[in-house]
Amino acid sequence: MRWHVIIITLAVISILEAGSYNFIKLLGASPELVLIGVLFFSLNSSKEKGAACGFIGGLLEMAFSGAHPLILILYGSIGYFAGLYKEALYRHLASAQMIIAAIAVISSTLIYDLLISSTGFPYYKAVFFLTIPAAIYTSLLSPVIFRVLEFFMPSIETDYKEIVFKKKVFGGRRPQ
Repeated sequence: MRWHVIIITLAVISILEAGSYNFIKLLGASPELVLIGVLFFSLNSSKEKGAACGFIGGLLEMAFSGAHPLILILYGSIGYFAGLYKEALYRHLASAQMIIAAIAVISSTLIYDLLISSTGFPYYKAVFFLTIPAAIYTSLLSPVIFRVLEFFMPSIETDYKEIVFKKKVFGGRRPQ
């Protein structure tokens, strides 16, 4: 995918997240929509492009939501690892997307909660009342957002694992 499409899409997602932050809360936690966008672009590209998408997403999250600059490093590393392990994952399955999103949110917010707990907020409360609801909420929304992004930006490249999977399942014959 082209860089201008990635930047515009992440900017639109970031604006939507910042604008609807108070309206889409569930149990006091809001989903990490920009992180889902970063995961989508990272899983459909290489590890370098995934890290760049993570840094762009983190920069937009800082600009529109007022997040700490630590978010750049967290989103960049999540994008890098998603791009690194994209070959080992069936990224088109909804359950895999939910698991990937949950792991990404938990890993980023556990580190981000250390920053919150340094201001006097207890760490265990941050984990139980911020991290876990945000991870559940984000993981439930991730297949929907992945489908919407796939509808607007279909993947051009054919995945090698997809070809092998179809060959094993259909045994060289045409799927009906």
